[in-house]
Amino acid sequence: MEKHINLKLIISSVTIFISIIGFGQEIDVNSEIRKDFTDYFNLISEKKIESALDYSNPKLFELIPRDEMKSLMEAVYKMPNIEYKTGNLTFLKFDELKKIENDNYVKFYIISPIEMKFKDIENTEEQISKMTKNFETKFGVGNVNFDKETGFYKINAEKII
Repeated sequence: MEKHINLKLIISSVTIFISIIGFGQEIDVNSEIRKDFTDYFNLISEKKIESALDYSNPKLFELIPRDEMKSLMEAVYKMPNIEYKTGNLTFLKFDELKKIENDNYVKFYIISPIEMKFKDIENTEEQISKMTKNFETKFGVGNVNFDKETGFYKINAEKII
């Protein structure tokens, strides 16, 4: 009887220990993702595209060559009629780690605040209403505001990464 109780105690202890280790690793993975993605986001905000691309999954460049991706991303910032600003990134949640073809992936959810100002569009009430509705179609009702003082559309873009 005593051996049976000791065996149960050992099995329970090992199970708890493995659970704690697994939970601790998940927290570490999420912390690392949070740090790396924040670094990436800040580099994009600072228009340091080349450095930001170092954080990209190398498999992405099998679909779109790195130089082409860099050019596409830089083109967004070089548009003469649009001024962009980014705010502070907010992490909403992390899904569980998944292993796919020997690689680990974690889906996570963020709010990426963006401010956009169109330099070649007159901000009439009609135009503001039209642009706001267009942005709300993409980003959701309540996630878009127009700042009449600055002329910027403020967008809280919820994204799944």
